[in-house]
Amino acid sequence: MKKAVIIGAGQTGRGFIAPILQENGYELVFLDKDQELAEQLKREGRYEVRYFGNQKEARTVSGFRAFSMEEPEAVGETAEADVVFVSVFASHIPELTEHFKVAAAKRKDGRLTILCCENGVDVKRPLVESGLEAVISEGIIFCTTLRPRPDSLDLISQDYPELPVDGSVEGLNIHIEGIPLEMNFPALIQRKIYTYNFISAIVAYLGSYKGYEVYGDAANDEEIARVIADTVPVISRVIGRKYQVPYEVQEEFTNRAVSKFRNREIYDTIYRNARQAERKLGREERLLTPLRLAWEYREDTRNMELVTAAAVFYGIHCEGMKAEAVLADIKELLDERTARRIAGILEGLEGGQSLPELSADSFF
Repeated sequence: MKKAVIIGAGQTGRGFIAPILQENGYELVFLDKDQELAEQLKREGRYEVRYFGNQKEARTVSGFRAFSMEEPEAVGETAEADVVFVSVFASHIPELTEHFKVAAAKRKDGRLTILCCENGVDVKRPLVESGLEAVISEGIIFCTTLRPRPDSLDLISQDYPELPVDGSVEGLNIHIEGIPLEMNFPALIQRKIYTYNFISAIVAYLGSYKGYEVYGDAANDEEIARVIADTVPVISRVIGRKYQVPYEVQEEFTNRAVSKFRNREIYDTIYRNARQAERKLGREERLLTPLRLAWEYREDTRNMELVTAAAVFYGIHCEGMKAEAVLADIKELLDERTARRIAGILEGLEGGQSLPELSADSFF
């Protein structure tokens, strides 16, 4: 039996990746830096994954082993794995470099195969740049998986059929049903981040500003829904043009994101989607890249600027972020006029203005 190690026994690792591997007959090993979670997995030895809307029969995941990253078995399990999946948040991947180097040195046959499954662009880079001797690829997570009860291992997940992986990586040799090899992966992951995650940011940051806690409630708010509807054609033209995808194809891709986020059966929280605002305001991230492209292509950027300002507002008030660095990035990436407009919208947010007021022509 082939063995798969999943580093990161959280919602995506347990609720989305593990069932795919179990269906393919893999022996499962979970590794996590949370020792308490690892002990709970050992103790209970099983958990259930249910699906939103009961569109798919619930499944039980069992027969796995689990260890904390600090336990001596963790390196050995990684060294012996046929494939290692990583789902730990992109910002934590550099922390795994030493673990993988030790595991690679202990490996007896061939190189490690590592698949980094995160929401981000080129998330494998820290491992590649470390000089690690391994086959390192990455996958795209379209699926939402949640933990309804913090004391339970059970999860509830979207019924999403695939985990696309970059198949162009030299030496990658996996054949797992439900994990297709995408040969033009960079374009797909960037379209995903700059479409799905941008639309998600509209819901999260405007929803937070309006006082919502439940994600689906915010997505169905009349004013937020109007911002989304006005943004769909812009983002579809911009991303379609950038990645040479016909407008109709990209529009359908964008609208799938909108439908997912407005589906109240997929319970999610504003906090989960809004957190780490400073990272999400990075130069190559989900907010500033679509904004820059729309600016370069002379599209209407008003809604994008509104959402960017709302993300800065969230970062300031919920995470202690400083606005100056982001506004400086915007000035450098676009122009001073755009940075001033976003600063003006931010002032309006500080003053408690409504979304229609913040979208008014006076800011532009």
